[in-house]
Amino acid sequence: MLHIFGVGLAIACFLFIFTFISYQQSFDTFHSAADRTFILVEDLHLDKVEHSKGGSYAMFDAINSELPQIERAALYIDKEDIQLKVGSSVFKTDGKAAYTSSAYFSIFDQPWISGVPDDLNKPNTVAITRSWAQKYFPDKEAMGQTILAEGRINLTVVGIIDDRQNSDFRSDIYISLSSLAAVRDISKNEGFFHMWGYTNSANNIIVTLRNPQDQKIVEQEIRNLVAKHWHKDVLKYYTYKLLPLKLFHFDTDYGKGMQQSLLLILAVIATAILLMAVVNYCNIMSAQQFHRHKEMGIRKILGSSKQQLFAQYLTESILVSFLALLFAFVLLYFFLQWSNTYLLATEPIYILSITNLLFTGIGIWLFVVLLTSLYPAFSINNIQSRINWIEKKQKTKNWGMKSLIVFQNTIALLLISATIVIVQQAYHLKNTDVGFSRNKILILPLRKETVKNQEKLLNFLRGHTDVESFSRCENPPANDKVWGGTFQFDNREEWETWPARYAIADSSYLTTFGIKLLTGRNFKEDQVNPEFLINEKMVKNLGLTDVDEAVGKRLHAGGLNDAFVGTIVGVVQDFNTNSLYEPISPTVVGYNAERIKKLAIKYTGHDLQGFLATMESSWKTWYPDQLFEYNFYDDQIVELYQKEILLEKLIWIAAVVAILISILGILGLLSINIIKRSKEIGIRKVLGSSIRDIAILLAQDFLKWIALAFVISVPISLYILEHWLNNFAFRIDLKWWMFSFAGLACLLITSLSIAYQVVKAAYVNPVNSLRDE
Repeated sequence: MLHIFGVGLAIACFLFIFTFISYQQSFDTFHSAADRTFILVEDLHLDKVEHSKGGSYAMFDAINSELPQIERAALYIDKEDIQLKVGSSVFKTDGKAAYTSSAYFSIFDQPWISGVPDDLNKPNTVAITRSWAQKYFPDKEAMGQTILAEGRINLTVVGIIDDRQNSDFRSDIYISLSSLAAVRDISKNEGFFHMWGYTNSANNIIVTLRNPQDQKIVEQEIRNLVAKHWHKDVLKYYTYKLLPLKLFHFDTDYGKGMQQSLLLILAVIATAILLMAVVNYCNIMSAQQFHRHKEMGIRKILGSSKQQLFAQYLTESILVSFLALLFAFVLLYFFLQWSNTYLLATEPIYILSITNLLFTGIGIWLFVVLLTSLYPAFSINNIQSRINWIEKKQKTKNWGMKSLIVFQNTIALLLISATIVIVQQAYHLKNTDVGFSRNKILILPLRKETVKNQEKLLNFLRGHTDVESFSRCENPPANDKVWGGTFQFDNREEWETWPARYAIADSSYLTTFGIKLLTGRNFKEDQVNPEFLINEKMVKNLGLTDVDEAVGKRLHAGGLNDAFVGTIVGVVQDFNTNSLYEPISPTVVGYNAERIKKLAIKYTGHDLQGFLATMESSWKTWYPDQLFEYNFYDDQIVELYQKEILLEKLIWIAAVVAILISILGILGLLSINIIKRSKEIGIRKVLGSSIRDIAILLAQDFLKWIALAFVISVPISLYILEHWLNNFAFRIDLKWWMFSFAGLACLLITSLSIAYQVVKAAYVNPVNSLRDE
């Protein structure tokens, strides 16, 4: 049972990683026109190149109508947070809504269960996935039903779409593009529809070319359109490119950013674990066959052929490995269910092809059978007779077994070291605040209707003694959605060639987030006579030697307040506007009422749940058509580092599996050693050796090879982990204790395994050992 468990666990681990990798590699490869489909991306060339995707509505219109090389084009505006009301129930979309048209469904093969995509070209229509149809309309047919969007616009359901499409360009709610102006409550004459500079990363422009070889031609034609409809000087700073759809999932500059290196690392780990288990199995078999050498010799003397003996062992190997395979499939089923519920809850994975999975499992089974049949073939071939078996002694060192110890423990040490470092870095990212505070802060989204009628809400907060402060802002610090732009400083004629990030908020922003004012004063909320704060990093980038030099200087912040030139009234301590992947950016803090989207509340009381209940009750009175929703700022920051958290969990699991298999291997190898030295152990016990003496005798070789594994693993771990940590602007330093702890953990686990076998061997009656020999 020991080897069935070990091999089954390793095969299950291998199949899970195979499923994970296969699922990641399948993103957007199944569309019929995937090879001819591209995403518009752009590079902004300032002092450094900034990468982004998306464009403007006006740019999409021109591309769609003026470029004959394009067969189909679609505008897909995703990650929309919209409140929907069905009957008396209010739902939030959590960024899973999008605006698009039937052109999107002519590019992406998203199966429609009911309805036809052409109906989505009509105003006030919506298509939803089957799971959301069941959520919104559990007791009736969803087709033809009405959903109220943002408390104003009735949307008719014209389509039900299948779920589980592994695409980076999919949503659960597709609102017709012609409904955008009404749902967002903006005029069709506004800049969003006509200004070429109104770009946004959510405005995905997706094109299918008639001939994929025309990619470079179309890129040049897009530049010509920019010069024609916008301005030729824009091309001094912007470069437009077409990114192949199939590359988007793994692209780190413009796309999803799933790292190919992560998949490679997981594949190597899965293979190493599988090899560990197979070699363990071979050694456990060899331990069993050592007992059976006498049986094999007698069978040969009685006339059994080598083929008959080999067939017996091969049958056993086939049966045992097949049971391990069945056990692996059972483990895989339960582990997939668990991982999609807890480990991969936000982005679950699915088995794309049962056939491929079965063939992969059968391939692994045949591989195991092949390797485990080599030892019996070699062993049977070297047994000539019972006499030869009796005289056969293995006095030479078994370098194969020693190499296995080194290999197993090197893998285990690498995984333990990686687990320690990744856990430390993930903790550092989740808990490090650069220049701001996040303790007891709630974040509430503010919709247009809320902002228009905000006085009751603000008066409620002002009158609550447990609310220390609150701030209306676009986004809190440490965010992945940070607006920025170029600017003109003081009396300099030219605009700066490097951008600043904008923290757009009211004057309570500093107090609420604990941002330190170094010099000057706080800004006033005046858009006609704007006042700004800048951070230390921006002062240095401007070439100023002292923070006081910046106070009183003129600043025209493009994109923050284009209409009026403002004044810098203070300098704040550096704080992180982005995630900790990036270094501190030059930052301008200012006010723009139209960009206010969030309300941050710093709560100092002890009855937070009571406060939330009171606020929710009042909210329903103030805004009956709006859902009361909030999240904790701590949780929002943690969401920035989902990739590291996922990697941490996967490495944890791989390390545990590797350690379990390593223990099984040590138990198997130690059992062989004890069988070989049973006579010696018996004699030593008769002569008065203690259990401690016998333990030292049996453990010394194992510990020596574990020490060698530690020496090998440390430089490999240093190289790999240092390279990984260099991806972060804010990172931990590798410490000696991280590797020492890994070595001690491996030593402790090995020692416990040895102790278990030694105690069993030490309590065997020495008379039996000597008689058996």
